[in-house]
Amino acid sequence: MPEARTPGKWPYRAAKPGRSRRVVKTREPEQRGVHRREKPAPRTVITPGQARLIVLAAMLSAMFAGAWWAYHSPWLTVQKVTVTGTVTLSAEQVRAAAALDGKSAFALDVGGARARVSALPKVRNVTVTKHGWNAVSIDVQERVAWGSWQINGANVPIDIDGYVLDGVPAPAGSPLIVEIEPQRVINAGDRLDPGAVQLAARLLRESQTAFGRTVLALVYKQTSGLTVVLSASVNDDKPLWVTFGDSRDYDYKIATLYVLIEQARQSNVSMNAVDLRFGDRLTFQ
Repeated sequence: MPEARTPGKWPYRAAKPGRSRRVVKTREPEQRGVHRREKPAPRTVITPGQARLIVLAAMLSAMFAGAWWAYHSPWLTVQKVTVTGTVTLSAEQVRAAAALDGKSAFALDVGGARARVSALPKVRNVTVTKHGWNAVSIDVQERVAWGSWQINGANVPIDIDGYVLDGVPAPAGSPLIVEIEPQRVINAGDRLDPGAVQLAARLLRESQTAFGRTVLALVYKQTSGLTVVLSASVNDDKPLWVTFGDSRDYDYKIATLYVLIEQARQSNVSMNAVDLRFGDRLTFQ
């Protein structure tokens, strides 16, 4: 068989094909240009509903921040607290008890401040008034000594409401209530029988007008209340001991005592003691 010749330029001849080789691709070549394939970056899509929620949240945040600033701003917090009426207390003690400095005007607890100042032992009455946005005035009425309460041989000052005071004793010549057979010890800040104290104060003012007699002594006993020793009258040279007990039915007791005194005068009978504690069940001797 004649030797094959490859068409083409002479004298080129086709060589005998060699051993075939298997080509293994180690990795895919990176594609470029229009043939490049890669995942696009994710895009954030905001829906109209989400946009409205974001705007609403921003508005609420701005409103909250503005409200917080207004709540704590110097123009809307208490910057000036004025205290008047103090005698033995200091203005700083009253201001500390009120605790209003720096408080917001929107949540000013005037009632709580009044209660805290009233709790001070020497305060009888207090008025707390708000002025404008950032000013408060506190007017204090302190407890003052009305008289003395004698117990176990010691005189302690008391006010008209029966509260035991400390410090300065009652003025000379002020009323004195003597407690007999005491079964207790009293301290500053304690409250004694307020009805007995107010009854004593009223009798001191009115006994001369009502009976033509003055009050010589005020005696108190826990089991029987207040007894008043009235001076002798023109027709009777002996003092009259009248046990009122407390201030209940005061007008009835005064009228009853007046009738008894008049009947005794007309009958020329001497009375030493009268007990008015039990209404129409009177006892006298």
